[in-house]
Amino acid sequence: MSDNFLPCAFQIGSILLALTGLYFVIRVWLKWKYIDMDLLKARVFLNKKFLERNWIYVFLAGASLTAHQALGVLVEFSIIETYYSIHLVSELLEFATLAFLVVLAYEWFKVLYYVKIKKTGKKVKA
Repeated sequence: MSDNFLPCAFQIGSILLALTGLYFVIRVWLKWKYIDMDLLKARVFLNKKFLERNWIYVFLAGASLTAHQALGVLVEFSIIETYYSIHLVSELLEFATLAFLVVLAYEWFKVLYYVKIKKTGKKVKA
């Protein structure tokens, strides 16, 4: 097996995750203008569990990205040597960052999917 297999697998996985996240974000964005904002605010801000999960995903995405960048700086300044395992950890941290952001987008998608649309006469599917 090639030394590039796992990093390449993480890169392909990252592309698939990014496309999945893009799907959820576009669906949320398309439905956003038809949402009753008062109802959305009530559903989001009165749901402590939803808010906590959102903050956890944002924190984990930020922490993963920070660790990835810190690893890059350590390698760049030759504080640690570049090994296959270091490269693999770096790819894993990038993948984790995307994964947390996609889960965050999915959480918002789920909330908006069940919020009623404004009375516009148009039918909008989530």
